[in-house]
Amino acid sequence: MASKRPIPWFLTPNGRTFTYSAVTAAGLSFTVAKYAPHTFFLYKYKEFVQYYKNGKPVALPDLLHERYHKCLDIIKASDLHRKLISPFSVFGYDLFHAAVGIPVNFTYQSMEDLQNDDILVNQKKVDWNSEAGQKLSNALILPEKLQQFAICREILMTQNNKVIFESVYPFSCIFVAYNMCTYLNRRLNLYAGPVSLRAVLYTMVGMFATGTYFLMKDMTEVYYETNVDKKLCELGEEFIESGVLFYEKILERNQALRELMGKEGENKYSKLGNENFGLRQPRLALIHRKQFFEEKLKEVKQAKDKDTEE
Repeated sequence: MASKRPIPWFLTPNGRTFTYSAVTAAGLSFTVAKYAPHTFFLYKYKEFVQYYKNGKPVALPDLLHERYHKCLDIIKASDLHRKLISPFSVFGYDLFHAAVGIPVNFTYQSMEDLQNDDILVNQKKVDWNSEAGQKLSNALILPEKLQQFAICREILMTQNNKVIFESVYPFSCIFVAYNMCTYLNRRLNLYAGPVSLRAVLYTMVGMFATGTYFLMKDMTEVYYETNVDKKLCELGEEFIESGVLFYEKILERNQALRELMGKEGENKYSKLGNENFGLRQPRLALIHRKQFFEEKLKEVKQAKDKDTEE
């Protein structure tokens, strides 16, 4: 007489209840981990990405504070938003929009400022006389109009529901994956089969859930970036021109870094200055954002020419 195989504890009612609770807790933990740094613990997040010098956070210069408040007036930000979001000096040369982080190169006004800041690329000093060095210096020194464009862009990126959506996605994907596995196990009677069979199912569903999460996250980012670019175009022809020049500068900066960083730079940036992402598209391609403003500028000028002829 054949003996019955013992039932694993996770397949018992108590085991399934425990699994359900653990999956729910994991989903909620991911949601909190995504949401909290942008809300309740924003001050901690800012400390992490803050620009430091000699071990101390660098205060944002008064000039940039004034420029920031001018941008708030340009986009007609609400009083509530003015109170909730404040600018700070962020590490690196990219703006940051959990709060509005302004990079150090916004303080550069001349080549002397660059040289005094002792900039290193891959722990090596930049030769500002080289072709790549000259291209990098030209890209890092931004006129006031381009700085206004960039700051307005980051302020607008804080005025949406992106954080809420991106916080919900982890829980949704984990919960859907768990319920899908439970349904298929019962439907196909996989509980009676070997553990390896269920392991294959969990792997496939896990990969599907992970892909879905990144797809939704990337689509959300691209959607809001597109929306912000449209809003910036509504601020007038001057902002459209600034958009073309700003993305031109960013592409030029990335091209210079690609050359200065060697193999690492080739992996990170394309020859045109776009960021290399592989299979994902977590942000709009920089060249496409530049082309968008170029097309809008062309439309505006054609409309002006048409009005002049009439």
